[in-house]
Amino acid sequence: MAARTDDEKIRKQFNFYFSDSNLPYDKFLWTLHSNAENGWIPLSVIAGFKRIQMITTDLDVVLKALREQESDVYEIDEEGKNIRRKGQVVEQDHVSRSVHVKGFPLVDVDAEKPADKLIELQDKIDDFFNEKAKVLCTRLKKDGRKFKGTAYVEFENPEQAKKIAELKEVDFDGHTLTILYRPEYHKLKAEEYKDKPSQWKPRQFNAFRPQNDNYKRKRTDSHKGQNKKGKFNKNNKKSEEKKEEENKEESKEETKEETKEETKEEKKEEENKE
Repeated sequence: MAARTDDEKIRKQFNFYFSDSNLPYDKFLWTLHSNAENGWIPLSVIAGFKRIQMITTDLDVVLKALREQESDVYEIDEEGKNIRRKGQVVEQDHVSRSVHVKGFPLVDVDAEKPADKLIELQDKIDDFFNEKAKVLCTRLKKDGRKFKGTAYVEFENPEQAKKIAELKEVDFDGHTLTILYRPEYHKLKAEEYKDKPSQWKPRQFNAFRPQNDNYKRKRTDSHKGQNKKGKFNKNNKKSEEKKEEENKEESKEETKEETKEETKEEKKEEENKE
């Protein structure tokens, strides 16, 4: 596959930001979208996202690239200052059209700009599987902020995902990747942990869920900020605010859709490490 031009990279990323695979699962972007008048978001805000900044810091370059080719997903206003999603988002069955892939090279968290290296790896994964079928989204799985070497790759439909899963193993830059159809992966994990108590973990943002469900984590975290007498601990609040700031950029760039089976897998991997 020929290397993409910067303009193509910009359009690809904007299409992803406003896609059904990302927009309703990206809390930061969804909040901008839903709170904006008629859905219009300042183009400068999206152009400030890390992935775009890695391509260009020139807003005029971004605008030119977006206007060169009309998108089915987003539209630009006449003044070139705002952007919005075209039409309503549609809830998708991500599981049935995804595969679980294991064996990717790990990224050294102590390396210079590890986040940039993860973005580069994610782009390589997209390009690698795009040669086999149309990739809609690649979600790197992490343990906290550390990449686990596994990912979910989402394709256009379940048939494509099943076809990729039939490969079972492929070579990726000298690394052997193990591929499993995501529904089958979930079944295996459910069977593996059926007799073990599950560990509760807050689910990630989902615009299709009731609002109260999305903010369970927020309420739980606020309780952690209280001491035994019910008074709020300012130090805890500062700590949470710091964590939120550290994760802000990541919330812009990617979404993570975790299940109970994934949580159990993480717990099992931690036990094995010990």
